[in-house]
Amino acid sequence: MAKKKRKNNKKRSNKEDIRTKGIALILFFIALIGITSFLLYRKYYTEPNKFESDKYYIRGIDVSHHNPILDWNNVEAQNISFAYIKATEGNTHKDRNYLYNYDLAKNTKVKIGSYHFYIFGLSGKEQASHFLNTAKFNSGDLIPAIDIEHSKANPFSTDSTFLSSVKKELQVLENTLYEHFGVHPIIYTNKECYRLYVKNLLPENTIWICDLHKEPSDDISNWKIWQFSHDGKIKGIPENIDLNYYRYSFEQFSELLLP
Repeated sequence: MAKKKRKNNKKRSNKEDIRTKGIALILFFIALIGITSFLLYRKYYTEPNKFESDKYYIRGIDVSHHNPILDWNNVEAQNISFAYIKATEGNTHKDRNYLYNYDLAKNTKVKIGSYHFYIFGLSGKEQASHFLNTAKFNSGDLIPAIDIEHSKANPFSTDSTFLSSVKKELQVLENTLYEHFGVHPIIYTNKECYRLYVKNLLPENTIWICDLHKEPSDDISNWKIWQFSHDGKIKGIPENIDLNYYRYSFEQFSELLLP
């Protein structure tokens, strides 16, 4: 009887070893899947916050009253080549930091441009006039830009009448700026707004596209600036800032400048 018990104990011990090893193996694969998923998420879905591309070398930022007035000598020291500064919104709003940032930036080698935040439902002609009367446009500045995105002031809607009105006034705004400068304004937008308002309406405009997760594709025609972060980190600036790349070479960058 004693021998039989030892045999049963041995069988139980072997079963327990197998069970323990099986559980350990399952836990290992779960951990492996978890780590792989985390790394893939970081790579494809989290927002980068630094200039670290091996492909794009021309760096840019954009600022508004949401940011502090910057030390533009420090911006220049970070090898940042260009910056867009918000000037106006709608047909009355003026960005409170615009003139300070513009004048300070003009004392550096950073190329500066001004942008207007387009408000749905307002006259495109009046918005263009407000932008032209407020912002500064000097030779060698970046081509002015129109910011088209959803916000509290710009709700998303699938109503055909609403969409038609948004596009109609946007085209008036764009045409007015084109007639004034002799070049098409740059269009800042994201994938959703590009599809809804820009794609078939403004085919000749340079696109400044926002995509916080991956490089834009050529499905977005004529994109040349990529905004890849809203939470960028720059030495000497404690607050988050928007980061951008210009797509092509320094030689081609001159195409973005006013004559």
